[in-house]
Amino acid sequence: MNGAMAHRGPDDQGTEFIDLGGGGMMGLGFRRLAFQDLSSAGHQPMVHPTTGDILIFNGEIYNFQEIRGRLEALGVKFRGRSDSEVLLHALVEWGTDAIAGFSGMFAFAFFHKRTRRLLISRGPIGIKPLYLSHTSDRLIIASEVQGVLASGVIEKRIDRRGVAGLLAYGAVQEPFTLYEGIQSLPAGTYQWFDLAGDGSAKAGTPMKHWEYPSIDDSITEPIARERVDHELTRAVREHLISDVPVGVFLSSGVDSTVMAGLARQVSPHVRTFTLGFLDQPDLSESDLARTSARELHVEHHDIQVTSANALALTQRWLDTLDQPSVDGLNTYIISKAVRDAGIVAAISGLGGDELFGGYPSFSELPRILRFLRRVQWMSPSARGQVMHALGMTKADTVRVKMREMGEVGPDLLRLYLLRRRTKPNERLVALGLDWRQLGLDESYQHPKIVERIRMSDDDPVAAISRYESEFYMKCMLLRDTDATSMAHSLEIRVPFLDRRVLDLAYSIPGRVRLPGAKADKHILRTAFNRFLRPELLGQEKRGFTLPIRRWMTTSLRDLCEESINSFRRSGIVEGDEVNRTWEAFLKNPEERIWSSAFLMCVVGHYISRSHQAPAVPSPASLPAQ
Repeated sequence: MNGAMAHRGPDDQGTEFIDLGGGGMMGLGFRRLAFQDLSSAGHQPMVHPTTGDILIFNGEIYNFQEIRGRLEALGVKFRGRSDSEVLLHALVEWGTDAIAGFSGMFAFAFFHKRTRRLLISRGPIGIKPLYLSHTSDRLIIASEVQGVLASGVIEKRIDRRGVAGLLAYGAVQEPFTLYEGIQSLPAGTYQWFDLAGDGSAKAGTPMKHWEYPSIDDSITEPIARERVDHELTRAVREHLISDVPVGVFLSSGVDSTVMAGLARQVSPHVRTFTLGFLDQPDLSESDLARTSARELHVEHHDIQVTSANALALTQRWLDTLDQPSVDGLNTYIISKAVRDAGIVAAISGLGGDELFGGYPSFSELPRILRFLRRVQWMSPSARGQVMHALGMTKADTVRVKMREMGEVGPDLLRLYLLRRRTKPNERLVALGLDWRQLGLDESYQHPKIVERIRMSDDDPVAAISRYESEFYMKCMLLRDTDATSMAHSLEIRVPFLDRRVLDLAYSIPGRVRLPGAKADKHILRTAFNRFLRPELLGQEKRGFTLPIRRWMTTSLRDLCEESINSFRRSGIVEGDEVNRTWEAFLKNPEERIWSSAFLMCVVGHYISRSHQAPAVPSPASLPAQ
């Protein structure tokens, strides 16, 4: 298992084995990517010198110095300077009460020697993953699905619920993974396991250590700007603490420019990195980013790649996926370039869109909600026909989605999930993935997840912020960012998702976040206008874009067709619908269906590479949430 995740920690490794007394054994393994205290004092698994309690910990605790001061006031003596040692002592001193005080990204396992109990926990919004497989006679945990599989005791059986969510949204939806018997620990929770002498583990109830905050109607726009400036400045300062080089991803967008500006504000030694497309200048952000770096007076690195380089990396990305996804390739390519430049950790602007309203959904969905409320008296089918007609000039897949939105009616969560979808229900059913037979919600989500995350429609902006964070950011962006960056032994840090920033941002009323009902990240633009010149503010939203659809008809065509055939023959889905999707793409490669076709290529390649056994038609019981 350690070997399968060597890329996550090339600097050190360690194991500890504990005899449970009745023939059972517990093993803890760790791969280290060192940031704080590069000496042996940061080695893991880390054993408490007095109690014998043991910690393995992935991530960073950014307020560790503050916590260390409180522990030293209690008489705690430290061997080194790492945040891992602070985390260990905090858990020994305060137990699970300590977790709510950690501001950082983390997933950890803590063995309490006296009681023979194992505590596992994951950070508030799920920046770092934690996967587990628990049966009556074993408990296996790891930071990657491939790490769990490397134990050799999990049968590789595809979970069709994971496949259904993957094809519906472009990424596997939590708590599922692509495999039966492996699930994701919910973000913002901790869970105890009682370890018996025979090696079995009795699971306690998952407990929340973080919840989305309530809306604070007392927050006005001036207060929001001042507090956001304060909390983000503090977060960036703490995220820059490291004994190894830390860079900043810089694009032409608002979020990364704010990150670079704040980093320069708190540190004179900032290095920014932009990835450009040498032979695709229309897709490159290099010129705008270079100008921003010059105005911010930071050391800037403009890394240029060619289509040939990117294509070769695409094939390597396919071969290293932990789980398939339609996204993540961009981050994989950027991460390799930055790691090759000698950077071990990089700050990203991920999260700014979700927290402060940067996606079109923030303006489009409230309009659709208002319209459907006005025609609520109509039958669902009539509303669907009206919405279908309103999309007359749009692609067929979009019109189908609009019809389904009309049939759903004025339910913001259902509307959001339909809008986020890459495939409508009728196409998933044609693939043989009927939500009713799979025991899923009609949105192809775990039913309890949908009800747990539902928020009042009274503040649509606040609700959409939560939904984008839960279903898109957590299930796709964060998971893909972690897996693809760590594939190159690069850690990506996300100050927008610092716990104290989360607590503030989610509590700001929608009317303050987006007072003009326009998805323009108003608070960020006004709070940090000192970093944002008009040229940046006036451009349309863009990102580092690869010409994947072009490659699918040229350089990648053979690989894609081989992968499509693998997916069609797998028995997981109906092959005729797979063929229909691929043929529709070849007929109109510039249409939106290209992403569905590409996703099927990715899944087919993944299955072929992993030599999976066919899926069973009946799903296992849904895991409790």
